[in-house]
Amino acid sequence: MATIAPQLFSRSEDNLEDEEQLLKLFWNRAELKKELAKLRGESYRLIEQVKKQEAKTLRVQQHLQQLETSLGNPEHALTAVAYYQLKGVWEHCHQRLATLSAELERAQYDKGYRIHIAAFKRDLNDSLIGVGQELRELTETADLLAAQIRTMRGQRDMLAGLWNFFGRRKLTNQIYTVTEEHDLVRARVAGLSEEIQTRTAREAPDYAGLDLAAKRSINLTLIAYAQELFLTFMDRDLAKLAREASIRQLTGVAYGSRRDCRALSKQIEDRMRLLAADRKLKSRVQVRAAALSARVSYARDKDTVPTAATLGSIALLKPDGRERGAVGMNVLGEEYWDVFAVLLV
Repeated sequence: MATIAPQLFSRSEDNLEDEEQLLKLFWNRAELKKELAKLRGESYRLIEQVKKQEAKTLRVQQHLQQLETSLGNPEHALTAVAYYQLKGVWEHCHQRLATLSAELERAQYDKGYRIHIAAFKRDLNDSLIGVGQELRELTETADLLAAQIRTMRGQRDMLAGLWNFFGRRKLTNQIYTVTEEHDLVRARVAGLSEEIQTRTAREAPDYAGLDLAAKRSINLTLIAYAQELFLTFMDRDLAKLAREASIRQLTGVAYGSRRDCRALSKQIEDRMRLLAADRKLKSRVQVRAAALSARVSYARDKDTVPTAATLGSIALLKPDGRERGAVGMNVLGEEYWDVFAVLLV
């Protein structure tokens, strides 16, 4: 028995070690499977990205091939030039809207942030008025009590001799009482001073950002700008042709003979120059936005974009904002210049 027991214990220990090794192998295998699954998922994602990129590259190659074919054919070369000019008009107008949207959002944000900070400081100052008044009053009281203590101590010092013993004791008791009152007042003064410092050091709460009114104001300005851009390119249906060029391929458009294409290119160039030189565009947009605010409606109280149905036409406005006619075009409903992409929600 004495010889068997050590052997049993030895085998038991060996079994434990084997089980630990098996557990380690099991967990290592599980971790490897997790890592393998993760790598497979990443591989699939990368393969999809490559496929998408290949599709984009193929489309670009096709477009280039179409362009080369069109430019190589005298009958189609001028059509290609006009087509890309029209696409340029669309992109230029969209970029103007995007730039204006960013500028308006930043300006409104800065304005709202300044108002937010000013309101915080105003509330802080209002909350400190009562505390400051109490602090001043208590400071004056503390000074008076300190002066009173000094006076009584001087009086006590003048009462020399054994016959003034009771007079000195009386003043000592009075000094003790006033000193206790003075200490309480000074403690309150210290507390108020610390409270003022704590409140003054407090930072303003985070600014919530643009509110509903600000977003609506910006969106109406952008819609007004989109309408003005449509009116700028309205003649000869340039705006409609630009929209068509933005959604159709070169092979799907035709602008007539070479003479017609040259005339179209000339009209586009003239309108682009007119837009670049338009110094009153900003003021017209402001007048138009103000007129729209009284005209549009919103589906829900929290909506920032008006319903397209209330923008069925573009009013022709006089400088004072009065209407002198209208053009039947809904820039929001037709998504002219990709206006939806720049509106704030």
